[in-house]
Amino acid sequence: MTLGRLLAAAISAMFLVALIGVEAIHLRSAHVHMQRQLESLAQDAATSLGLSLGALLRGGDPALAETVINPAFDRGHYERIEYLSAGGERVVSRHLPAREGNYPAWFVRVFPLHAPTAESLVSAGWRQAGRVRVTVHPRFAYEQLWGTARDTVVYLLLIYAAALLALRLVLRGVLRPLAAVEKAAQAISSRRFVTLRLRPSTRELARVVEAMNSLSLKVSEALDAETRRAQRLQAAAYHDPVTGLPNALGFTARFEALYEGEDEAFGGVLAMVDLEDLGAINREIGAERCDALLGTLLGAMDETATAAGGFAGRWGGALTALALPQLRAARAREALAALRGRVRLVLREAGLNDHDHIHCGGVEAGTGRPALQTLVRGAQEALRHAREAPEGVVVVDAAMPAEGATENPAAVVREALGAQRLHLVGQVAYRMSDHRVLHTEVLARLYDTSGHPMVAAHFMPFVVAQGLAEELDKAVIEKVMRDARRGDERISINVSARSAELPAFLAWLAQRLARERALAARLAFEIPEHGAVRNEAAATQFAHTVARAGAAFAIDNFGLHRDCLGLMRRLHPAYVKLAGVQVRRIIAGSGARFFAESVVRAARQLDIPVFAHHVEDEATFQAIGSLGFTGYQGNLGGGPVPWPGG
Repeated sequence: MTLGRLLAAAISAMFLVALIGVEAIHLRSAHVHMQRQLESLAQDAATSLGLSLGALLRGGDPALAETVINPAFDRGHYERIEYLSAGGERVVSRHLPAREGNYPAWFVRVFPLHAPTAESLVSAGWRQAGRVRVTVHPRFAYEQLWGTARDTVVYLLLIYAAALLALRLVLRGVLRPLAAVEKAAQAISSRRFVTLRLRPSTRELARVVEAMNSLSLKVSEALDAETRRAQRLQAAAYHDPVTGLPNALGFTARFEALYEGEDEAFGGVLAMVDLEDLGAINREIGAERCDALLGTLLGAMDETATAAGGFAGRWGGALTALALPQLRAARAREALAALRGRVRLVLREAGLNDHDHIHCGGVEAGTGRPALQTLVRGAQEALRHAREAPEGVVVVDAAMPAEGATENPAAVVREALGAQRLHLVGQVAYRMSDHRVLHTEVLARLYDTSGHPMVAAHFMPFVVAQGLAEELDKAVIEKVMRDARRGDERISINVSARSAELPAFLAWLAQRLARERALAARLAFEIPEHGAVRNEAAATQFAHTVARAGAAFAIDNFGLHRDCLGLMRRLHPAYVKLAGVQVRRIIAGSGARFFAESVVRAARQLDIPVFAHHVEDEATFQAIGSLGFTGYQGNLGGGPVPWPGG
């Protein structure tokens, strides 16, 4: 029961008891008054008749006595009027039969009125001529008392209703600040630090609002400070301070997060651009002007990469790396040639005609999934040839074999989905403190026509490219929900960022989870951080859909984007999994360790658990042990194994 209802019930009950008491006192007083009135009426009637009969009955004529008594009796207020002679004989007797009036029978039992009888002597001069006996009928008194009770109850009920209405209005005004404080408290418990704008008129509520606002502000400021600290650490570790672009570490982390997971593979060109005379330029124009010039030049390179759907990073010194995922070799040569001409023009406009030695080398990734270091070696080899080429640009066509590739892989993937050759494997996530099982992450595996498994790293690019992500996600979710009914374990399911953006998929998922609310409470749906960053509005809608259905929403491959902590604060997932590339670097560098510690600290203030992903060995586990991670997942706790029903 709410406070408002409790107060309303208590006050209205007290007011009702008071009204009932007023009614009871009023009716009791009226009842006593009516009883006295009846007694007075009986005595007055007897005295009046005695005097009248004494003046008229000097001769003792009974007919004359009846003439005096009849008018008084006919008024109906009397039950019996008798005239008795001096000897006790009944001379005149009038009697009114008993009958009910306009009042209920129970009212008579609750408020009984006794019919009083009064006597008066009839004297003719000095001689006693007899006596008059009068008994009053209480019917009229009951009718009057009943009318009084009924009218009083109606008036009191009207007063009670008006009082309840006034009470409701008063309580609404008084308790409105409390409702706002309650919502603010719930928001703060959910780590949404709101500020109340209302100003209650009551002193106590005003102080509560001030205290709530102060608490929200202090926690929010502490979280903002932690977020800024983590962002500074991330910027220092992963970004070049001169140009603001990712450094080699940041470029590698972003590339691995985007293209070495199970979402999609890199299928474009990785290029290297080298400005040979950077040292001479620095000596000629000075460090400050050289830094400004580098910012302009690398900005142009980043624009070229962004136009191709990719990104650029300062690999080191005068060397810049460009990821061009949407370009093949021929178009990449054109883009790099145009970039080379643009850079040389900027240098000449700066008066550096003798230092415009720009070379570009690139390698096409092809249809496989080569590692970044393989592509870097190929791009550096192409760059070596570009230094000897007259045009200064060399891009090598795809020639490397694709490991694990299948002939016509797109057709094989489509056929495998159609034939439902889908198998599931699970990898367990454990709690750091006692190695208890937290949940099992379920992963999909497809089998080709020969029955050989296709690793997700190989088939996911074709699933995404062919628009089959939604179909695959639906198949996995259906299979998990069908097989998970037999156990009670908590399960996490990876959902493609492409599927999470589709309204039709969200509607299907909400309907599917609504049919099995108990099972939905054991499920968590993970989407990758880069997908949430790319379309935060869609990620927010996906999170709300999952939460309304009773399941949990989580972010996988977390900690690579510059605004990752802000994203965590806005989406408020059930947990986040720190990207494996970040976890592996905790051992190697203090910067990665400090960043991971900041992520954990900020997440703890939001009450969000942080899991370490790809914990493959004891050394990594020991390195993350003191950072405050809630759980870990990786081959240290066991690799993926066939999941029940898979």
